[in-house]
Amino acid sequence: MADIAKDLSYIIRENCLFFDKLVELIPAKFYIQNEEPNDTWTYRKNKAARAAAKAQTRENLKKAKRTKLDPDQYKSTLQVLQEKTEKERPQEKPERSEPEVVGKIELDDAGKTEPEEGKGPSADARKENKRSVTYEELRERLHKRIAMLRAKRHAETAAVATMKARSFQNQKKNETLKRRLDSAPKDNGAASGANNPQQPPNKRQKKGPPPPGKGVKKDAEVVKDELEFTRVKMGLDNAVPGSKKKKKGSKELLLKKATQLQERMQDPEKGQEVISQHSWAAAVSRAAGEKVLDNPKLIKKSMKRDQQQTQRSAKKWQERKNMEKKVRAEKQKSRKDNISQRLESVKERKIAKREKKLMRPGFEGRKAGFINS
Repeated sequence: MADIAKDLSYIIRENCLFFDKLVELIPAKFYIQNEEPNDTWTYRKNKAARAAAKAQTRENLKKAKRTKLDPDQYKSTLQVLQEKTEKERPQEKPERSEPEVVGKIELDDAGKTEPEEGKGPSADARKENKRSVTYEELRERLHKRIAMLRAKRHAETAAVATMKARSFQNQKKNETLKRRLDSAPKDNGAASGANNPQQPPNKRQKKGPPPPGKGVKKDAEVVKDELEFTRVKMGLDNAVPGSKKKKKGSKELLLKKATQLQERMQDPEKGQEVISQHSWAAAVSRAAGEKVLDNPKLIKKSMKRDQQQTQRSAKKWQERKNMEKKVRAEKQKSRKDNISQRLESVKERKIAKREKKLMRPGFEGRKAGFINS
């Protein structure tokens, strides 16, 4: 039991020293918050008091700079933290607790140290005792400070909102991925089997494991390229955005291939083997959701249907062009008629206005002609 207590005290001491070194790596101005209120001399109404406060602030800045650059007055973060704790300790009520044993030093409820019998209190022992006493309080104060700051900036509410936003985005991505899979289900292995009907199914697999030492570097490069962070890849190549669908060949080429396949199937020597291979490849392709076009009659019927559709489309297009031409001619004719009618109306108004005018006041009507004529 004594060995266990000794090991535990050793572990606690080592952890304390580790945290001491860790705290000393952080500058005091970043680790310890200055809770003292700043001297707001700028907002003072009294001119003399404002000038005195301003001068005092400048003097304090100079003094702090000299102290900072003086190697004799240098204080580490741990020393500043201990001084601050010593200043705040009288304000807190001491709590009675069981005495703690740290190393070979026993702490009573009053905070005094009693060395073992036969040994005087050394400076190192007092220093370790002081550290072991203050670190529990400092850790508790640190946790309280962190909790208070988190409550001020509403950290928990922000974290919950962030988690909700991320879950909503992931749900949207999964729905989009599912729609893509439902609209275009394909499998690379099935497609490769459908493209190579001549290859039997037992020959597509490798006969044995690859020899050791070969292909390791290549596999590592492939894995490195496929690494994606902050995304989930389901292992389906057609689910990757931007993946291109396989284009079908022309129906003339499909008809030619289907005819050749029928001829090979009718071969008395190798026809049975060709039928078995093609049936396997066709079954795999159909399972992957692809259409197998191997019937010449259906291909011819589809070609005829496409040809008729093309003729109907061409006929409709020609009718549309004729209709547009006819409508354009009618609009031009109507425009010309409107212009001619407007000109005639202008001429008639001018003639009527001229007839109403008299050549000379007091005489009757318009002068028909000259006297000597």
